[in-house]
Amino acid sequence: MPHVVDPASRIVFCEGRPSSLDALLLGNLPLLGHVLIQPVGGKHGMRAYIEGYLGSYPGSQPDYLCFRDRDFDVEPPDRPQLISLSGQKPIWLIHRTTIENYLIDADLIQKYWSERENTPGWAHSSAFSTDEIEDHIRGSAQELADYQAVRWALARLKPGPRWPEIPTTWTTHGAGDIPASLVYEDCLSQACQIVVSFQTQTQDVHPDRLQEYAEVYHQRFNDNHFIEERGYLVWFHGKDHLVQLCRRLAINFPRRHYADWAAESLDASKHPDLQQLVALASGIS
Repeated sequence: MPHVVDPASRIVFCEGRPSSLDALLLGNLPLLGHVLIQPVGGKHGMRAYIEGYLGSYPGSQPDYLCFRDRDFDVEPPDRPQLISLSGQKPIWLIHRTTIENYLIDADLIQKYWSERENTPGWAHSSAFSTDEIEDHIRGSAQELADYQAVRWALARLKPGPRWPEIPTTWTTHGAGDIPASLVYEDCLSQACQIVVSFQTQTQDVHPDRLQEYAEVYHQRFNDNHFIEERGYLVWFHGKDHLVQLCRRLAINFPRRHYADWAAESLDASKHPDLQQLVALASGIS
């Protein structure tokens, strides 16, 4: 039974646990009034969790909204804004793919590194300049481009909401677990093996369609304009990108510690969709 709070409270439900990046980031936002941040665990159980949680209120239910990663569920709009997920419950998807995408920020990384480079126990070199970090952000994105194209292609193959989700990766631990080969042909071959296992369920899931979708994303993600406009910050899975970036920054760079720090230090004013979230949470009706 969930803990019942003041019925006048506003609630922002989010993915993960109380220690998750989602909750840390929300706790850093300038939310006005009495707003309770309530993690729900995984996104697939979000609707059921909310229904059960609100059902514990003896009287009128509080105002609330739900906030979660966009992942590969929908493509991002051109403008940086929250995306309303269809349904009766007010579930909003962030503009970037995951929370980690917002933490891939040269200024944040440089500040974190500079604050620690002269402290006891810091096992890495002096901090890179922001320009050098930007180069590593771009370089790690280019290394991931083909893998991300195939992940997006797999996501496009889901025939409809009632079908089981097709895995968007073949790695053991999912997002953040980078495959041994990031070569386009190798990624496509691995993805085709996933698709073949779904062919008995629907004809819409077919290797030919996978290759058709993958080629579109492959061309898009390797286009110079996409790289120059830093589209990878919006399109690529943030867990993958942050892992690959930290590998380039330093051996055993403290990725999780950095992510926790950055989630609590992020300047939300740089992100219109997070500003929109603040407005929604401050005036939920």
